[in-house]
Amino acid sequence: MSSMELIKKLRDTTGSGIVDCKKALAENNDDLDAAIKWLREKGILKAQKKQDRETNEGVISLYNHEDSSSFALCQIKCETDFVAKNNDFLSFASDITKSIHENNDISQSGTANDLSNLQVGEKDLNTALTDLISKIGENIQIVSYKKYKSDNSIFIQYLHNKYNSSSSKIASVVEISTDNIDETKKIIDSLKVVAMQVSAMKPMALDEQSIDQKTLDDEKDIILKQIENTPDDKKDQIVKGKLNKFIKENTLLGQSLITDPKITVSNYISSLSKDNNLNLNITSMDLYTI
Repeated sequence: MSSMELIKKLRDTTGSGIVDCKKALAENNDDLDAAIKWLREKGILKAQKKQDRETNEGVISLYNHEDSSSFALCQIKCETDFVAKNNDFLSFASDITKSIHENNDISQSGTANDLSNLQVGEKDLNTALTDLISKIGENIQIVSYKKYKSDNSIFIQYLHNKYNSSSSKIASVVEISTDNIDETKKIIDSLKVVAMQVSAMKPMALDEQSIDQKTLDDEKDIILKQIENTPDDKKDQIVKGKLNKFIKENTLLGQSLITDPKITVSNYISSLSKDNNLNLNITSMDLYTI
């Protein structure tokens, strides 16, 4: 092969820049395999040097989310918003999320530690990640992932601040159980507002029973400090009222609907159930942010 053909092949194989490919071939007498190994070794060293750098940007990536019954989500971080919008980074995010969705041997959710045997395209995850870090020049970390699948529920997703059709900085997933999957899929557009609610209002729990008791106890202590000069015979009533207000404002089912503040999310789901002759219940919610 000519020098330019070798450079092109090496670049296609490793994803490295032209300058690095030229240097690798020059250092290894135009031996393609040796040049690939040389670039891998250099890439690993570069990646290791970047592993301690802070990652404050990134994306939430979804794969197969057009299917409301089975899809995967992965949270991936980088150092800058510039790289988060980079096509190579977004392609990697899509590829790893696809691999997570299609791999039946990994657990349903976890971190990078649970993905050590994952293949991303034709590479193992560690090699793919090292190559990308070497090419882009920033630390990249897999934070978490989750696979969603159910035969009795549908999952409503919402992506806010999108970078493309399947990744964003904020993502929410709401699971809604139903007695008729097919009929419920027909009203997905009406249910989207619930996932939007989670992204916009960031409820800390689904309902009162889902709130950690320590959170309620701490809030009660704060209220008591605020009303310490109030007569004792009025304190219980005030605490109860303020605590109920706190619960409504911080639970998904208790919050006022963002598109119609006159009703709660719970009221909205009940109305949809009645109007469509369905038994709909919100059973879980997840909020992901970068």
